[in-house]
Amino acid sequence: MNATEPEDAHAQIAAVIAAERETLSRVCRLDPAALDAFLADDFHEFGRSGGELTKVGTAERVARGTAEDSKDSGNSEGSEEITVEHLRGQLVSDGVVMVKYTAAAGGRRTHRTSLWRHDPLRGWQLFHHQGTPTD
Repeated sequence: MNATEPEDAHAQIAAVIAAERETLSRVCRLDPAALDAFLADDFHEFGRSGGELTKVGTAERVARGTAEDSKDSGNSEGSEEITVEHLRGQLVSDGVVMVKYTAAAGGRRTHRTSLWRHDPLRGWQLFHHQGTPTD
C-alpha cells in the first residue's frame, strides 16, 4: 500500500461529503442550475416515494418542491433546512465514493445513500441516490 493512499481516500471522502451537504442546502435546492451541475448525465434515483428518477427534470422538480414547501411553511428563504445525522463516507474505488446518512425535514426521516464519481472536467458528480423512509 502506498503511504499516500489513506490521505487521498480521506480527501476524496471529504470532498464528496462537502458536495453532498451542498446539494442538501436550501440555496442549491432552490436553484436548478446549481443542483443540476452536481448531477451526472447518467444520474438515477430511487426516491423515498418509491419512484425512479433520472437527471432529466430532477433539478427543476426539487426546486419546485422546495419552493412549495417554502410557501407552506411561510419561510421566504426556502423550506425547512434538511438535518443530517450519521453522515459517513466510504471510498468504493479511486474516484468513486459512497455516502450514507439519515436526513430529516418536515417531520419526515429518510435513510439516504449516494454514489459519487469524479469527472476530470466536471468534478464530483452524483450518479446514484436512494432514499428510504424511516421512523
